[in-house]
Amino acid sequence: MHILIIDDNPNDRFMIIRQMRREFPGVEIEEVGEPEKFEQALAAGRFDLTITDYQLRWNNGLEILHLLKNRYPDRPVIMFTNTGNQEIAVEAMKSGLDDYILKSPKHLVRLSATVRSVLERNETRRRASFLENRLQSLLNQLNVGVFRAIPDGRLLEVNSAFLSLLRLDSLEEIRFNNNFNEIFSRSGDITPHKRRERELRIRRKDGSYIWVSVNETLNITNGDEVIDGLVEDITGRKRSEEALKRYATRLQTLQELDRSILGAISPKGIAEAALAATYPLLPCQLMDVTLFDWEQQQATVLAVESSDRIGCAIGETFSLHDFGNIDNLQQNQVMMIENLAEHPRPYRVQQQLFDQGIRLIMNVPVIAQQQLIGSLNVGVTQPWSLTDEDVEIAREVANQLAIAIQQSRLREQLQRYTEQLEQLVHNRTQQLEEANSALEAFAYSISHDLQEPLRAIRGFATILLEDYDTVLNSGGQDLLYRIASNVERMDNLLIDLLEYSRLSRIDLPLQPINLNSLVKQVLTQLEVSLEEKQAQVTIAEPLLEIVGNYRTVEQIITNLITNAIKFVAPGIQPQVRIWTEHREHCVRLWVEDNGIGISPQHWERIFGVFERLHSIEAYPGTGIGLAIVRKGIERMGGQVGMESEVSQGSRFWIELPEFVK
Repeated sequence: MHILIIDDNPNDRFMIIRQMRREFPGVEIEEVGEPEKFEQALAAGRFDLTITDYQLRWNNGLEILHLLKNRYPDRPVIMFTNTGNQEIAVEAMKSGLDDYILKSPKHLVRLSATVRSVLERNETRRRASFLENRLQSLLNQLNVGVFRAIPDGRLLEVNSAFLSLLRLDSLEEIRFNNNFNEIFSRSGDITPHKRRERELRIRRKDGSYIWVSVNETLNITNGDEVIDGLVEDITGRKRSEEALKRYATRLQTLQELDRSILGAISPKGIAEAALAATYPLLPCQLMDVTLFDWEQQQATVLAVESSDRIGCAIGETFSLHDFGNIDNLQQNQVMMIENLAEHPRPYRVQQQLFDQGIRLIMNVPVIAQQQLIGSLNVGVTQPWSLTDEDVEIAREVANQLAIAIQQSRLREQLQRYTEQLEQLVHNRTQQLEEANSALEAFAYSISHDLQEPLRAIRGFATILLEDYDTVLNSGGQDLLYRIASNVERMDNLLIDLLEYSRLSRIDLPLQPINLNSLVKQVLTQLEVSLEEKQAQVTIAEPLLEIVGNYRTVEQIITNLITNAIKFVAPGIQPQVRIWTEHREHCVRLWVEDNGIGISPQHWERIFGVFERLHSIEAYPGTGIGLAIVRKGIERMGGQVGMESEVSQGSRFWIELPEFVK
């Protein structure tokens, strides 16, 4: 706290300072005994309260009071003097003096209490003023009208916000204007001490309409009934509510269109659903959807919503020139004629609508995949009546219509393509069945018609060698041996071709296979060949179990082991190693040899039919073995591959699903 003491008597100042510091520890005091110091203190304003004498050598207490209150009206002033009188005290109090104390030793004690009291009163006034100002500011910001009336309808008083709300200048204008009578309740409309709330749409003095919320309470004042009320402008809220309702309806319309898309209905059904939902949203008498055919240069009315049968008929067709200038529509711009009566009407459709009473036309482009496919058209009998929000609604519906109609057209096109594809598949399937039948007949012919002559040739050659060996010279005998050898090779070739054909045609039922037993069975079947080649086969048991076709897997492993012991350099004992490993829910079976190896450029080639890398004399065979391996593995959903280096041997692998118990 900071106290300013004004007194030209230093002894009196000392006594005041001593008393203040005794009562208010930590108080800051500024002494003024000369006019210059007073001017400085007044300019600085670093004080909360002033104690001044009345009679000063250079001035008097009243003048000091005026100067202080003019500059700082909220800061209290106490006059502590022995030279004043009652008249001076009264005048000083009228000028804003907070208290007056006679200067004497016995009254010095009262000075401290007076300072404390004055400060408390000042703080109370400050808080009250602050609350009053805040309340007033709040009321001004809320723009709430306040009124008091007698239950018979007579208005007693209103605040300025009430007059401003109704665009009035005085209370008298309300009393003599019956347009505002509905605001005020009568005695039968309201119950004592119960609030009555209403929302009204009223017309103001300037002709504009607003929505107001009226809150009234019937109170008793001095024995008389009065109605105290508040009136608040809720036009903004009402507009927001209406906007939200319209927005919700817009969303519902778009959802209806979405359902139409998902329902895969026809373009006509989509347009009808869109217009039925949109027509209530816009203040119009006509809405239609017209589609454009650019090849025929025609426009066709797809759907219509109207009152009194205004507009074109559904299905009506006319040239694009009769519809209007559609250049703006192609640029994705809305075409709007606000007043058709003041606009040229060179197009037939515009003149037809004008004759039916339409005065405003809006055409909204319906664009799908950057191509104008039609127009959403709105007709209104009242010119200049559509708002920006109405245009926005129409645009949203047109955009959704474009998507829906395009989707419907794509579905129709897809359905046609599907039907064509099904017919094509049916035809191809029939052709394939015929080809398979022919292939089966060919395989039967190979099996019976070709193998039978081969068996006869081989039999006759054997008879000649056995019965006529003394008749034939060595050259004839060599020719017969060659004939028998080629017949046997031809027979083996036919057998392999039949096996390859079988793998392409028949179903291969799958089952769990124990590779340990299957590999041992194959080695037993190849026992003669293995002994002849003195081959050594090592199996890293146990081999993992797989899922496959037993006969096919047996044939594949037989071919791989046969190749492993066949393609070995002369003088080298064949070494074959077989093992399995896990590969992501599959089993990979490896067959490794120490043979002649294969160059990388031939790795893919050797899996083809009749592909040979060596002469028959060097390494006999049909050239179909690895082709059978690949075909069989592919039919069972597996994979096949190899790793090899020339003169370093080869490692062939097959991969099939693992059998999980």
